[in-house]
Amino acid sequence: MNRERLEIGWYAVRPFLFYMVLFITVRAILYRLLESALLTASVDMTLYYEVWSDIAGILIIGISSAAAAIPVLKEGRREILLARRRSSRSWLEKRKDKGTLIGLLPFGTICLCAFCNLFLGRWSREAAVSLSPYAVPLGAAVYGILTPFIEEIVFRGIVWHRLRRGFAPLASAFFSSLLFAAAHENIPQAIYGFIMGMIFALSYELTLRFEIPFLLHCTCNLCVLAASAAGWGRILSGPLWLVFFAVGSLAAFGYWAVRLRETKFKL
Repeated sequence: MNRERLEIGWYAVRPFLFYMVLFITVRAILYRLLESALLTASVDMTLYYEVWSDIAGILIIGISSAAAAIPVLKEGRREILLARRRSSRSWLEKRKDKGTLIGLLPFGTICLCAFCNLFLGRWSREAAVSLSPYAVPLGAAVYGILTPFIEEIVFRGIVWHRLRRGFAPLASAFFSSLLFAAAHENIPQAIYGFIMGMIFALSYELTLRFEIPFLLHCTCNLCVLAASAAGWGRILSGPLWLVFFAVGSLAAFGYWAVRLRETKFKL
């Protein structure tokens, strides 16, 4: 790797490191303040753990993410606008079967998301999302909209865009997905984050529309949240559903792969 690529890599990674350090710091401070408040106040701890602990955790994640993102939002917006001005028509816009491809993208992504969550959920319970019913609406707002937007700004809007200045599409997707995986706190979630990060980055590459990975990210998070809140885990964990999700994702992305190969698209 030459010096220019190293400089591009550092230019891409630097905002990620700044974001993560600030996020971890703000989250630690907020949790410490919460612990101090619980120790000094007369709180029914049973009620707290049944109702308020999930809500408090979601609020802390949302506030920490927003606070950490504020310094990099301007950079992300600038990168997205610059890429839009520099780019010609996307690969997808030149396709006659654009409608089919657009329809298969969310279908395949949701199937892959479900398969990964079920598979990793069997491996480790930490991969599953569990919220009290009272916290579901707030969780949908934070995990389903706020954090996907912030993460897409950081990992695709900044990191991926800057990597693309010196690396091929697949390499840029790979390295940005590694960082996305590193932002998760345990091995199952990191594996899931890496796989979905590859899909989000490549969907951005092929469409050149920021809203595509953002909406895919939102949809995946909301589907996981809905399945957990509704208690569908036991039903969806059946072998038939696992086969359905595996076949659905393979069929959708297999079609995309064939179309890319026809046009000799270089990843």
